[in-house]
Amino acid sequence: MPKLAAIGLGSRASGVVRVMMEVDPEVRVVALTDPNLDGVRASMRRDDDNTDPLQNVKIYPTPEAMLEHADDFDGVIVGTRCHMHAPMACKVAPTGLPLYLEKPIAVTPDQLAQLATAFEGREDTVVVSFPLRTTPLFTAAHEIVKSGRLGTINQIQANNNVPYGGCYYGSWYRNYDEVGGLWLQKATHDFDYLTLMLNRRPLMIAATASQLIYGGDKPHDLICSKCDEVLTCIESHVNQKARGDTGGMGWRDESGDHDCCFSREIRNQDAGSAIVLYEGGAHVSYTQNFVSRRGAGKRGAVITGDAASLEFDWFTEKIIVHEHFEARVDEIDVKASTGHMGGDHVLAQNFVNAMRGKEKSISDMKAGLLSVTMCLAARESAHSQTFQPIVPPGEQAEALPAVTTATEAPVY
Repeated sequence: MPKLAAIGLGSRASGVVRVMMEVDPEVRVVALTDPNLDGVRASMRRDDDNTDPLQNVKIYPTPEAMLEHADDFDGVIVGTRCHMHAPMACKVAPTGLPLYLEKPIAVTPDQLAQLATAFEGREDTVVVSFPLRTTPLFTAAHEIVKSGRLGTINQIQANNNVPYGGCYYGSWYRNYDEVGGLWLQKATHDFDYLTLMLNRRPLMIAATASQLIYGGDKPHDLICSKCDEVLTCIESHVNQKARGDTGGMGWRDESGDHDCCFSREIRNQDAGSAIVLYEGGAHVSYTQNFVSRRGAGKRGAVITGDAASLEFDWFTEKIIVHEHFEARVDEIDVKASTGHMGGDHVLAQNFVNAMRGKEKSISDMKAGLLSVTMCLAARESAHSQTFQPIVPPGEQAEALPAVTTATEAPVY
């Protein structure tokens, strides 16, 4: 029986644990440390079961107290608030246990460096929560790219138009110091799958961001239902309910009440764009937008080679391949009915196999370190309006390989 210990078991982590129990019914949470046990019970309780989901779980007051009994566990999941992911993972590192680590794995350069040191040489014992890279849709698109059908790839155009982006302004996700901003929250997934798709080393990034919609002059502790503009504000829970779409903002109760999204302390961008240069000269353009709603949601990429182009979108669950030198277009439907478009189940199975000693991580610490390095570089680039090198912990910028370019500049 795989025995799992949890440091933080909120809604996201508890969902992952439930998936682990689906892929392997023998998985059991045997130890837990979390300051909100009532919240954990609510997240873990099944609709058809009124028993206490923590009745057979040993509750510890601190992570340190729990990890003193590391020999009693087969693996650990860290599902705290984002700014605590790295510190908690570093506490787990000396145990040598397989670790399931939620993203973003770090929110500062110092945290990133500490993680790299703590897991040096054991990066494949960590499963980073990057489910997009394991979805059936991405896997199918990746196989086509690896087959060489597209020819030489010179560009990827990627986008993430988030139809539930209100959660980053009307819930605890709006607290910038906890989440690290929306490069780390969302682009960490996208930069990971894009780098995996290109199979090249990212060298530098230029980014920009806008905060034109959310934020403002309201008090940070203002609740929507307590505001005197509740009947006229377009984002009030009353008007959201009337139009049948919260945009991801409602979270407090069934009414959809939420924190004011026009708080003066909100620092999360509502749009961002980046260009990433990769070894060999190919580049990626990436955009994220958090004010898209309803059918405007879109997440995927167009990959252009000299022989063909491929586009895919997780919302439509389609891959389309356009041949460049013949009149042929192939459409492929890749359906997935489970969490994160099927990716959660693949990662959960991988981690359960790691706990059983059967597998190494397919989404390891090195991938997490590189993705956060890219996100932090994008964040700094947007703030400073400069190109930024992408240098993972332990590497030197001057050691980066030269970019391959044409021997003569083209004339335009």
